[in-house]
Amino acid sequence: MNIRFEKFINLPYSLMVCCALVITACGGGGDDAAPETPAPVATTTTDPTTTPTPDPTPDPTSLDDLIVDADNKLESAYVLTINVDKDSTQRGYFSLCDDYQVQGNGYSVNFDSCLFRGPLNEGKLNKEVKVANHESQLIAVIWFYEGQAPQYSEWQYKQDTDSQVLSMN
Repeated sequence: MNIRFEKFINLPYSLMVCCALVITACGGGGDDAAPETPAPVATTTTDPTTTPTPDPTPDPTSLDDLIVDADNKLESAYVLTINVDKDSTQRGYFSLCDDYQVQGNGYSVNFDSCLFRGPLNEGKLNKEVKVANHESQLIAVIWFYEGQAPQYSEWQYKQDTDSQVLSMN
């Protein structure tokens, strides 16, 4: 019975210590610092005869912020149909390139930039080539093996059509 009485006495003492710790941990009272003053509120007046300008649209920061036009097909390439129909039995070669410059009456073509190269078969070539969307101006060159001067044809992407065709006759 003596042991039970000591536990009983220690229980209220333990509760008082816990309560004292909780009260001091919570703080209380004020500090000696100056009281905070609220920041001044800016007010603007609007002239009733003018309309407020809308907030500018923020720059997109992620793919979720992009707005895509409803008629955009979201394709990274288009198909260019190449139709060559030369009235010739001479052997020829076709090149389609994207890096070229006009120089006087001719062209300077970087043939390392060709998207397609292929032989003509009796002056004819029919081929579909996938071209990246950023390629909007190309040059086609036909070379003949018998020493004729090359034939050039500039081609440009047409916005208002479903099919893209390059023809050389």
